[in-house]
Parts: sequence; structure tokens; C-alpha cells
Amino acid sequence: MAHSFPFNPLKPWRERIRHFTWAWHAVIMGTGITSALITNFPYGGGSAPVQWLGFGLFVLNLTLFVFVCGCTIARYVMFPEVWGLMLNHPTQSLFIGCFPMGAATLINAGLALNQQWGWGGTAFMYTLWGFWWLDSVASYLIAFGMLYTMIVRQEQSLAKMTAVWLLPVVTLVVASSTGGLVAKALHPHSVTLALLTTAFSFVMVLIGLSLALMIINVYLLRLITYGTPDATLILSAFIVLGPLGQGGYSLLVNGENLAGLLPLQFEGHFPFIEQAGQVIFAVCFAGAFILWSMGIAWIVLAILSIFSVVRKGKIPFSMAYWGMVFPHGTFAILSVQMAKVLDSPFYRVFGALWCCVVFSLWLWMFTCSIPAFIDGSLFKAPYVPEEVNRGGSTVEIEKGLETPVGDAGNSVASGETKPFQP
Repeated sequence: MAHSFPFNPLKPWRERIRHFTWAWHAVIMGTGITSALITNFPYGGGSAPVQWLGFGLFVLNLTLFVFVCGCTIARYVMFPEVWGLMLNHPTQSLFIGCFPMGAATLINAGLALNQQWGWGGTAFMYTLWGFWWLDSVASYLIAFGMLYTMIVRQEQSLAKMTAVWLLPVVTLVVASSTGGLVAKALHPHSVTLALLTTAFSFVMVLIGLSLALMIINVYLLRLITYGTPDATLILSAFIVLGPLGQGGYSLLVNGENLAGLLPLQFEGHFPFIEQAGQVIFAVCFAGAFILWSMGIAWIVLAILSIFSVVRKGKIPFSMAYWGMVFPHGTFAILSVQMAKVLDSPFYRVFGALWCCVVFSLWLWMFTCSIPAFIDGSLFKAPYVPEEVNRGGSTVEIEKGLETPVGDAGNSVASGETKPFQP
């Protein structure tokens, strides 16, 4: 029987812009990490068809990045009052961290084109290096700026905590891994610049990982104390994989760089001794292996948590679904890098399988997002009231007390004790 498509009434573009959230940059992150996994696939990753597929995803991601940035700028130009509402919201404001992470995936893809295909030459490589510095500065501003905002401006509580708290600090970890790739490209041209970039990247990954591990510890306490979040928030459990996977990958890439850059000279004192670089790389590998093992544990916990929620009811489709792609992608690329370092058949097979999982997730998300994009139901900011219904006070909206189902808003848990969940 014939039927009209889409099924829901079309939302006007003015309303779509007004409800355009920072969570849209998670689409850039997911598409970018999928492109990177295709070009680094353990089996046949260097073949021409695979490289062209990765290039096609890069072009798609660049197009999406321009569209998302354009809509973001238009939103705050057309509706400047929304900026304050966004910053006051205890959950949605944290998605601003998706912007530099999405941009970092584009730098990675551009660097792959430059190094593997020779596209753009040395000038393009130094241009990407400049973009990386801008991305790093943005990552620092967002990480510490949002932590400051959470402390002094927002009303947060352990009962309402989600893994979204990790998004601002993970920006430092993601930028550090990009810095490691850039430093590797700089090494043949300038040892000094490569060493400077690697050192700066190490500082970022250590700061980002230390903050992320503290938050993960608190998040586990929240799960034990109050149970799983509601259906609209439970998918954020996979975000924990982000700092673990990307942090381990960053340690391996930057540690490998130092193994080639050090020693600077032979004078008998660290870091000038002959084994200095290899010692640091060994420590980085140990850290990466620990983070990979923690990732396995969190995958099990996340699956069990999601299963406990799914059996009670369906999880409505929203932008929160896109939050699963990038974390799984970082875990996959860490596994692939472990395979390269160890020349391990196990990690090679495991990494290939997880790459297939990520690509399947991305394809599913992209397919499901098309009808929701067409009718406009994917455009929904929980802190912005609809034009047709502006019920609720401004104070309630700013505090995140009006969060509709289907958006990654704030948890409804607020009791002192965890309710019994059979």
C-alpha cells in the first residue's frame, strides 16, 4: 500500500536551526573515525579500492563539517539568547567538546592523504600542523572552560551524572593523538618541530587521561549507587571507551615518535642515553595495554547496563545514538595499532572485527538518521521550548528540568537511594 514519506510533519528550517545542538558534531566524529579505520584496516588497508572508499568518506565528512559548522554559526547569530540557555544546561553544554574532536578527525584524514597519496606536498602538511595547533588551543579552552562552568555556573549532582561529563576532557586526548600523527609526518623535515609537537602532545594526553580516569571512577560510583540512567541516557555509557581507546592510541603513537627522536645526543644522562626513547616507548605500551584491558571491561559493563534498560522498553532514536560510533572507533584503532606494534595475529583479527562493528554501527546510524533529518525530528534541543508550546519557566529550562524523551538530556534520578531494579 502506498504511503507518504516522511511520516512526520516537516519542521521549518528556522526551527531546525534554533534547535541545532552541539551534539551534531558527534556525526563528524563518527564519520571521521570510520574513515580512519577503513584506510588503516589490517587486511588490504593499503589497496586502491579501500583507499578510495576512505577518501569518499573523508569528502562526505568534510561536507558534513561545513554544514554542521554553518548551522551552528547561524544558530547563535539568529538566536543569541540560546547561547546562555545552552551553557546553563548541565548535560547538553558538554557536547561542545565534540567540535574539536570532530575537527581532529578531518586533520587526521587530510594527513593520511598527504602522507599516503602525496596530496598537497609539504605546504599542505605544515598547514595541517597549523590547524592542529588551533584545534589544541580549542581543546584546552573547552576542557578547562567547561570544567569551570560545571563548577561555578551549573547545578550538577552525582545522581544525575552521565558519561557525558567526559566529553570536554576527552578533547585533550584526541588532540594529542592527532599531534602524534603530525609529529611523525614532521620528523623527516624537522626533528626540532617533531620533538616539540610530540612533547606538547604528551602533556595533553597525560592531562586528559588523568582527568578522564577521575571522572570514570566517579561514574562507576554513580552506577553502583543510583543504578543505570534512563533510556534516553543509557547509550552514553559507551563514551567511556573514548578516553581509553584514544588515550592508548595516543600513547603508542607518541611513544613510537620518541623512540625515533631520542636520544638527542650521547652524553650518558637521561634523556640522552641511547635507550631513552625505547624505555619511554615501553612505558607507553604498558599504559596502552592497561587502557585496552579497561576498555574490554567497560564494554561488558555498558552492554549489561543497556540490556537492563532495553528489556524494560525501547530506546527512542535520537542524536544520542551517534555517541556510540566514535568510542567504538577509538577502541578499534587502538587494537589495530597494538597489532602493528606487536605484529600480533590476535590483535590483527580482533582489530579487523571491531572495525567491522564500527562500520556497521555507522551505516546503521546514517541510514536511520536520513528520515529523521528529512522530517526534522532529529533537531531537538531540550533547553529550547517549541514555538507552538513555550510552557515552563525559563528557570526550569535553564536547569535542565524539562528534558523531552529522545534527547540526551539530564537524568531523572534524584533520590538518595537507588530504586530496586529486578
